[in-house]
Amino acid sequence: MSLALSRGCSDAPVLRERGQREVFCGLTGIVWLHRKIQDAFFLVVGSRTCAHLLQSAAGVMIFAEPRFATALMEERDLAGLADAHDELDQVVAKLLKRRPDIAMLFLVGSCPSEVIKLDLGRAAQRLDGVYKPAGVRVLSYSGSGIETTFTQGEDACLAALVPQMPRDDTAQLLVVGALAEVVEDQFRRIFGAMGLTRIAFLPPRRASEMPAVGANTKMLLAQPFLADTARALEARGAVHLPALFPLGVEGTTDWLTAGAVAMGVPAAAIRAAVEMQEDRARLALGRLRERLVGKRIFFMPDSQLEIPLARFLHNELGMELLEVGTPFLHR
Repeated sequence: MSLALSRGCSDAPVLRERGQREVFCGLTGIVWLHRKIQDAFFLVVGSRTCAHLLQSAAGVMIFAEPRFATALMEERDLAGLADAHDELDQVVAKLLKRRPDIAMLFLVGSCPSEVIKLDLGRAAQRLDGVYKPAGVRVLSYSGSGIETTFTQGEDACLAALVPQMPRDDTAQLLVVGALAEVVEDQFRRIFGAMGLTRIAFLPPRRASEMPAVGANTKMLLAQPFLADTARALEARGAVHLPALFPLGVEGTTDWLTAGAVAMGVPAAAIRAAVEMQEDRARLALGRLRERLVGKRIFFMPDSQLEIPLARFLHNELGMELLEVGTPFLHR
């Protein structure tokens, strides 16, 4: 699906393209998710190709013991000559014995496990019943390239977390999407300068810090590829706040303002909190604009970040958009 931008994504003509597309699978989301949720472990049920992909994408060697691994499916598993569930149980038991620091275990589906119809959802429910008394939650989601692009792996992971969130109808602002800790801290400080104290982030930094959700939860999406997570949160009572995504001065100001207005912050307090940040950002972007203004750019469909990136590059850095492609378009 490609989008030729001339006026804006709401009224621009959309060219739909069918057929195969080449993107990384949802497993690559583990690269940033395992750093975000610091006591979680991601166990991919897949092939050696899955293991090589993760190791290469993360830039770490497996003997460094990162918080992800691959339960390798051999030919006997793929041919149905072995009970994959029994073997998975053994792998999980060995893993949790070796890594007692794990508080949340994700069983992540891959192309091979999807092809042989291995029901990881049922396996996760069974294992969760076994290990929950010991303080370990076991969840599952699909990172298969058959179903997901690489950013949708995060969407599937966060959607799996939503049923685990406690119920609380207290008014709060929930920021949804994995952010670098320094960015999360900056957003928290800016909202705090506006007088907001009830702010939560999904995913949390630790499994024990799962945010609550309820009828008075206002939800800001930090990423454009979280459609399934947003629907799951709305089913729990959260209200989505439409806003530009926080890329560039324009997008970040609109995003912060949408959250603050929904929580009843006066306009004067919003301006006081963001004005200095805007000036610093415009000064920093001015140097880049001198180099990029008037240059042309073409976006291949890959991550669903293309449209907000295109808006930022065109509106704030003066670049000319030839075509903007996106694998999915939520309008």
